Amino acid sequence: MMSELKLLTFNEFFEKVKQLEGGHWTLDSIQQRWIYHYRVVELIKSLNINDASKVLEMGTMGVQCVINSHTIDYAERWDFPGKKPNYLHDARKTPWPIESKKYDLFIALRVYQHLTPSQKECVQEAMRIAKKVIIITPDTYDNEVTPNSKGITYSDFVHYLNGIHPNLYIPSGWGDLYYWDTEQPSMINIEQVVNPNVSFPTANKTATKISFTNRVIRKIKSLLK
Repeated sequence: MMSELKLLTFNEFFEKVKQLEGGHWTLDSIQQRWIYHYRVVELIKSLNINDASKVLEMGTMGVQCVINSHTIDYAERWDFPGKKPNYLHDARKTPWPIESKKYDLFIALRVYQHLTPSQKECVQEAMRIAKKVIIITPDTYDNEVTPNSKGITYSDFVHYLNGIHPNLYIPSGWGDLYYWDTEQPSMINIEQVVNPNVSFPTANKTATKISFTNRVIRKIKSLLK
């Protein structure tokens, strides 16, 4: 049965976080966390998905980007009030109990850094069970509470997927956004195009001045002919 697609708004996000405040959700980090939720919500709007039951979200901590989407959660940790996932399963144990391409979209926000030592297998499982995949994860991660967690880099994902690149990549301080369309896989390396930390060589001022002077001289000579 189709479930109407309704997306998370800031007001709903804010109210939900207030209800869940403590541990993972804190009001002092609400703005930063809303930024990546907002980006995902805006991306979903462009994906032509109209059935909430065809969306699977992992590790939501009680806040879903798609209202009434299906969820998958870990039993031993990451509890929150009303936790009743469609799949109560440790994602590190693969294959997941989900048939291939069951979902139109899979979403995991700041979860994959915790899926060691099975990050590669979990990325591959996401691609298997969904047509489109959105993952937000930091490229480096250090947390005393979860000391075995590890960030995932752009090149890590490309390696896990045997050369497939994300269709969309947005670096961010709270976790980089990756989007893949498994029906239209990309082989284009977009990391350097959008990387905000790329350093560019600066032009040699003396060489630039001489070059400019030479152009002026050539122009004057052409006019005097």
